[in-house]
Amino acid sequence: MPSPAASSLDWLSTLQLVDVGVVVQDHTHRILFANAKATELLGLSADEFVARHTNDVRWDVVNERGLPIAADEHPGPEAVRTGQAVRSRILGVRRGDGAARAWILVSAIPELDGAGAVRRVNITFSDVSDTQRALLEQEAEYQSVFRAMSEGVVIHEVDGRIRSANPSAELVLGLSLDEMTGRTPMTPGWQLTDEQGEPIDPAQVPSEIAARTGVPAQRILGVRRANGERAWLEVRADPLRHPGAQALAGVVATFTDITTEREATLALAASRQQIQRVLDAVPGVVYQYLADDTPLGRMTFVAGRARELLGVDEGALIGSLQHIPAVFDDEEMGRLHRSIRHAVEVQGPVDIELRMMHPENGKQWIRIYGVPTQTPDGLLFTGVMLDVTAQHRMADALRRTQRREAMADMAGGIAHNFNNMLAVILPNIQLARDESNGVTEQHLADAERAALSAADLVRRMLALGRAEYGQQIAAIDLVAVAREALHICRQTFDRGITFEEDVQLTSAPVHGTVSTLQQLILNLLLNARDAVYGVKAPTLSVSLHAVDDEHVELVVRDNGAGMSEEVQRRIGEPFFTTKPPGRGTGLGLASAFHAVAEANGTWRVESAPGQGTAFHITLPRRAAVTVPAKVEEPKLASLEGTVLIVDDEPMVRTALARQLTQCGMRAVLATGGADALAQVRAGIDNLQVIMLDLSMPGMSGMETLPLLRAAAPHVPVVAMSGHVPHDAVLDGAAAILEKPMGRRELYDTLEAVLRN
Repeated sequence: MPSPAASSLDWLSTLQLVDVGVVVQDHTHRILFANAKATELLGLSADEFVARHTNDVRWDVVNERGLPIAADEHPGPEAVRTGQAVRSRILGVRRGDGAARAWILVSAIPELDGAGAVRRVNITFSDVSDTQRALLEQEAEYQSVFRAMSEGVVIHEVDGRIRSANPSAELVLGLSLDEMTGRTPMTPGWQLTDEQGEPIDPAQVPSEIAARTGVPAQRILGVRRANGERAWLEVRADPLRHPGAQALAGVVATFTDITTEREATLALAASRQQIQRVLDAVPGVVYQYLADDTPLGRMTFVAGRARELLGVDEGALIGSLQHIPAVFDDEEMGRLHRSIRHAVEVQGPVDIELRMMHPENGKQWIRIYGVPTQTPDGLLFTGVMLDVTAQHRMADALRRTQRREAMADMAGGIAHNFNNMLAVILPNIQLARDESNGVTEQHLADAERAALSAADLVRRMLALGRAEYGQQIAAIDLVAVAREALHICRQTFDRGITFEEDVQLTSAPVHGTVSTLQQLILNLLLNARDAVYGVKAPTLSVSLHAVDDEHVELVVRDNGAGMSEEVQRRIGEPFFTTKPPGRGTGLGLASAFHAVAEANGTWRVESAPGQGTAFHITLPRRAAVTVPAKVEEPKLASLEGTVLIVDDEPMVRTALARQLTQCGMRAVLATGGADALAQVRAGIDNLQVIMLDLSMPGMSGMETLPLLRAAAPHVPVVAMSGHVPHDAVLDGAAAILEKPMGRRELYDTLEAVLRN
């Protein structure tokens, strides 16, 4: 056997030859031995080695992540302290020659004495500098990428706590890594919400799903930043596993800040909703029409009330005009195409109103307006289609009103002249009655009533325009008036017409006068008679019944030709008639409906072509009819003084003068305003009253009135007219007499004026 010395020498020689650094330290950390490889790896001589301890600060030891470690955590001292082997630990050690740090893979195995105490530690290490530098470089690259990523990256422990975050995450969340470390996704400060802004169930947070299931998860979350602002993040969470390991090592959550995009999306949605509300408020259709190379062009955009306006859905109009002809006839479509062609030629707007036939609403008017823009595909018109039916009807109504006013003005002039004639006829009849007796007196009485009826008829014709007139209104029995009107019609109408009477009331007192109510029923029956002309088995019916305790309804019905909707819209318009020349003036129904209005009633019509017509007149009931006892007209007392009669009609002046003379007054006549002023200024003996016609050529009565009042301030002026204009200013007139006036009316007016 070899000697012990030889064995020890062989052991040391062997350690010097191995390609692994070997260091032996005692239990005090003092180095006892270092082989050649150890001195080579760490840049120290054998003597320099044994002059150090393993926990010497000059080693400048760091762990594999480059972080300094405490002296008692070096593998040798740790093995002494714990009595346990330390295996395969990577350390960075400062070389003794001042070169770069050496990276070594270190193991420390303690040797124990019989008592179990550590006697020495055998430390072996090999050079892993190249491998470690590669790992560090890889780690540096990873960290560089980690820090440079624009997306936020947060690494969670398996329990959800944050252990790392990149700068982008810090920027997005407004927290430093230190402030985030240890937090979990459900920390209250985050105030996490779902995409609708509602608090989210913790189980639905992506990092929690990935940790629980081991599969990736993704969704949009709302989170509260450190400054209190709400951020919106698109988050993806992936499970983290070490290579070759099945156990989960953590969760990597990456997120993108989509706050700006989301707010823009929400703003766009709000803008679209606002635009839609505007489109819904437009009483028509907003459109874009491209005039391209195709014959009709095409719609590229339609929004609004297409169904309401055109009777077709918006989608049916896109890309084609094939549904448009369904509402426009050939003539109107031709006008539309010509308007578009002209707009294209002049590069100007389209602006046209067209008649249309709506599938549900019938005849209407539509205005199409569009402004052009040149595009590569052609001229693009952007505009609106609007329902202008109401405007057309208003315009028609305005034209009818203007025509009615013009007719009323003309009627006023005619009425003035007609009343002037009656103003001559009536006084002379009354004077003739005073000097007659027997049959002649009766004839003159009939003539007087006819003259008074004619005067009332003129007044009612004027009422269709703007003039107003007063008359005695009372409670009149409509039953008696209706039966009297039917009696007249039965006696005068064609015997082939069948009359049906359905009067369910014994009495129906209503507001009005006998003449206006009788004229109302006669006008309706006359129109009904004309409507059944040429009809087999013509029939007219009159019914009168109670609607309720306060109203009665009169219905005049025929089985004649009926009326179209257009004709019905014009019922009551003065001078409008569908009858041939010589058979109607268009004033009958106008007068009738005015009488209904005077009685505070209403009317409606039911009619259709070929279906006959029914007029429904509803009138309010009045108190019971009272018939005043007939009293003899008292004789007129004598008046005194001089009256100045100012009128351009000689016969009117003469007739008035005769009446006033019979009343005891002296009459002085003036042919006009200038003549009257001259006589008043010259002086008229005992002048008590002036009677002034308002409508005279040259200086009118309204111009003369203030001048007469200035010339004779104490003499009352009675204005006379066959037609008082609605806008007449008659300040200063003591009274107004409408021509023709009866002797009683004339006397009462003069007596009241002279008494005051």
